Amino acid sequence: MDRTLISRLETGDRQMRLHHARQLDAALGTEPLLLSLVQQPPEGGDGMRRRSTLWMLGAALSVTAATTGRATVDELLRRGLLDAVEHPEDWDATVAEMQRRLVLAPDDEFGTALGAKLIVVRQAIADEKRADDVRAAAMLSLFYGLWQGNGGHFPEALGWYRTAAALAERGGDPHTETYVLGRAASRAVYEGMRRREVTAMAEQALAVTDTPTLGRLEAESALAGVAAMTGDLEGGRERVQAMRRIADQLGDNSPTGAHARTVNFHLFVEARTGDMKSAERAQEEAEQALVRTPLWLAESRVYYALAMARAGAARGAATLALDAIQTVPWSVHTLAMAAADVLTAVPRDNRTDEVEELRRYASPVPGPWETL
Repeated sequence: MDRTLISRLETGDRQMRLHHARQLDAALGTEPLLLSLVQQPPEGGDGMRRRSTLWMLGAALSVTAATTGRATVDELLRRGLLDAVEHPEDWDATVAEMQRRLVLAPDDEFGTALGAKLIVVRQAIADEKRADDVRAAAMLSLFYGLWQGNGGHFPEALGWYRTAAALAERGGDPHTETYVLGRAASRAVYEGMRRREVTAMAEQALAVTDTPTLGRLEAESALAGVAAMTGDLEGGRERVQAMRRIADQLGDNSPTGAHARTVNFHLFVEARTGDMKSAERAQEEAEQALVRTPLWLAESRVYYALAMARAGAARGAATLALDAIQTVPWSVHTLAMAAADVLTAVPRDNRTDEVEELRRYASPVPGPWETL
């Protein structure tokens, strides 16, 4: 297709026909997105139709980066993308629900639903440019990056984190900006972001506001993680204590709240750099605090297995890690990375059945403890 023709279709100077839509769908792997849009154009005039075409195309390209095929695009359409010209729902409620689902069930259905929400909020920003729409876009972009990272799509994840950070800065809300920067830093260290950028992002989050928020807690968790992975036990413990002070001020004991998050990182620090006794104490706390958050509980058990392996109990560590991983019914990259971390403390010549099976679960990419 001629470049000039594509440009004219994008600007609305040339009406998109059925054969144009079929060609573009085929070339971009978005069948039947554009064809469906041309067959059932949204209300609102030519300008609205043109913007909707671009929004739908953007949705397909972003979502199919992680989950491809007609079924995915059909699901996006089914979830109401063609009705995106209407005013979106309560974004605060949407963000809260997506945040909850990200921790409790980050499966393919979640990714598709989140992709749909992203394109709807993009529509809202283009129509009204309201600050709350921009803030919602920042949070949803962050969640989409986290979901991409769970699936092992690291370049995509890092791109979404940076987009989320840019949106959050423009949204004008310090709490949103702090959370996006802090949470992105906390996870990006697992997905290829270098130590300097992770540290800078976390410190930027801490500089936005002194108010105790989940964002500040996430920024402290990022710095605790870097300390743990670089062998800085005291630095890691200092950051965990900072997390505890924030969690106490927030008083959030929800399944995915500040206290649970702090407990999870406490165990991580002790398992990687502490001794067996400190890891045992941290694990006892985690077993109680994380019981309502299966994914985080599984992660905590895998990292307790790391402490066991460091203490010389390789076979028992592998068994515990396998049991924990197998309780989670979907593939999560952080668990695969945790399994690889356990294996760093297992002798290479250990060929027991349990260790060999754990090797099959472990992530094959270098861990941040190797690259930081």
